[in-house]
Amino acid sequence: MTVDLDTRLHDPRARQAAAGAVTHPPGLRLHPAGTPGVQTAGTDGQGLQVDPGLAPLGTAVPEEQWFAGPAAAPATTEGGFHRVPHGDVLFIARAEPDDDLRTRTRTVYRDLVSACREAGYPYLLRMWNFFGRIHEPEDGLERYQAFCIGRAEALEALDIPLGSMPAATAIGSDHAGLFVHAIAAREPGAPVENPRQVSAYHYPERYSPKSPSFARATRIETPRGPMLLISGTASITGHESRHPGDIAGQARETLANLDTLQAEGGADLPGLRWLRVYLRHPEHRDTVEAILREHYGERTPPVQWVRGDVCRQELLIEIEGVHA
Repeated sequence: MTVDLDTRLHDPRARQAAAGAVTHPPGLRLHPAGTPGVQTAGTDGQGLQVDPGLAPLGTAVPEEQWFAGPAAAPATTEGGFHRVPHGDVLFIARAEPDDDLRTRTRTVYRDLVSACREAGYPYLLRMWNFFGRIHEPEDGLERYQAFCIGRAEALEALDIPLGSMPAATAIGSDHAGLFVHAIAAREPGAPVENPRQVSAYHYPERYSPKSPSFARATRIETPRGPMLLISGTASITGHESRHPGDIAGQARETLANLDTLQAEGGADLPGLRWLRVYLRHPEHRDTVEAILREHYGERTPPVQWVRGDVCRQELLIEIEGVHA
């Protein structure tokens, strides 16, 4: 089965190329630097716009857009979720306070998966999670650990096998609030793991009482060819952080992981459509930008640059993206 899903980073200053231009409005937009929250998007109300409180780095930051054919109906809000079905795909998002993060996360995940199943889209392809104060303590744990426990508890209760986890990102934002949005489908994608890394859901307990619950990437088949949805990826091999304090070393290690995921995703994968780079320290952008150009050359894809706190305090950079 194929899933009619497409994506781009849209720079309003640039004219869209005629070849491959998308003619219908996006079903999901991520637009940093607005007012944090989730709202209906488009003049017809058939899309969702999410701003999870990420601070953009630079001016005229491109907007992440996802397309899945014409919408079946305008966006609705039920149970605190904004959702809109587009053919084979459901876009769904929720924003709420991030106090008692473990309980909040467990509830949001339980309700989100239930809502997707009830709507006929039982398979999660991609999830994003953003919340404030990611490294601060809460109930004797770091808040990222509390998030991991809440997510794992919900997915275990929902009987989602470890080998069927979606691709995902979890980043500390500059605003209070838990922002979760996802792409679900009628048919499953194929999880992809990285042989350079231990699967996140098998991390030792020293990182968290419950391991992070996500796949390194998800491959799907679309009418235009294969697509690889890459999770937030950092300078980790095995389960250890590499190059602490060295932004150049971490950037290159992260790119090695991205290259491995591309290889594991299949020789038929197209090139990168776009990347998003999360930087703990904005002043590192010039260094990372030069390394991206060095690594990809003329194949360097469009990049959205944002400030964000990576899950481990020693990690300075995380990168996600899409092959399409």
